[in-house]
Amino acid sequence: MSSTPAALFGATWFDGQTAAAHTVNVDVTAGGLSLLATDGSLLRTVGLDTVELSEPCARAPRFAYFQDGSTLEVHDAEPFTGALEALGLRPSPVARLQRSAPAATGALALLVASIILAYTHGVPVLARWIAFALPESVEERLGEQFEKTLNLQLLKNSDLSEKYQAHVRSLLQDAAVRGAPGIQYVLKSRATQEGKVINAFSLPGGTIILLDGLVEAAAKENQVLAVLAHELGHVANKHGLRNVLQALGIGALASAMWGDFAGVAANVPVVFGALHYSRAFELEADTYAVTFLRANGMDAQPLIEFFELMAERKDEGEGEGPVDILSTHPQTKDRIERLKRM
Repeated sequence: MSSTPAALFGATWFDGQTAAAHTVNVDVTAGGLSLLATDGSLLRTVGLDTVELSEPCARAPRFAYFQDGSTLEVHDAEPFTGALEALGLRPSPVARLQRSAPAATGALALLVASIILAYTHGVPVLARWIAFALPESVEERLGEQFEKTLNLQLLKNSDLSEKYQAHVRSLLQDAAVRGAPGIQYVLKSRATQEGKVINAFSLPGGTIILLDGLVEAAAKENQVLAVLAHELGHVANKHGLRNVLQALGIGALASAMWGDFAGVAANVPVVFGALHYSRAFELEADTYAVTFLRANGMDAQPLIEFFELMAERKDEGEGEGPVDILSTHPQTKDRIERLKRM
């Protein structure tokens, strides 16, 4: 009289020869997996060392793959796994970790930390590499689209005389020969459609926008030159393009390359979100400006004086409204002190 197995696990066996599914029961022993028909008759026994088992997964069947190409789908996965473990067939370390709540929580925390690390360190490094590897035509197209958006929504033609605009361009051009040789840029004077905004900023591709409000606010001409030198620092280091790559992603780059950038640069907040430089970029541009000024027989004083002037105006409550939107150059005491030490 044959003995009845202590525990059987319901399963479906696919013989690998036909599409038919055979309902069976499985007995797990040290000798292997025994497949029993519904009437209790033994169909076959397969050694455990010849079976490939799928990883266990909560509330999902577990599969056993036999060397003859047939497959066993065990429905009672958890007790089946327990029986295998009792024989020393433990799941892989990864599978065991997946079943551990503390391990899963730790893995999630590690994943989040890795994403943050990649974003804060990996993305800037990648953006820098891409920015200097891209054809100049792509960067120029980005700048053109940014400028078009700004001209439509915020800017207008400068109210300064053509003679004075030409004078400022000549002033920067002569100084750039000594302080920024080889740097390609275009200086344009603009005014804002509402109010007097004190600012200058650079766009991807090398366009520098000098607003009338800054020219009128500067106490000395060399202060204007110092600010433009700072903007040349952004141009030389491709800060604008790197910010676009970091802030707006590869989608913006693809749009620029294929001719449809309107969806990305459709409004001023998006544009200036991409042009709001990080502290590291600002300090790098400050350093570039000081080197530029020294190449022209000056020191950092003109830039310091301008930043101090802007800080005073801010303390007095000036600079509300459009200035906040265009505030791409936060003047801080730390920056001023740093310049004084240079």
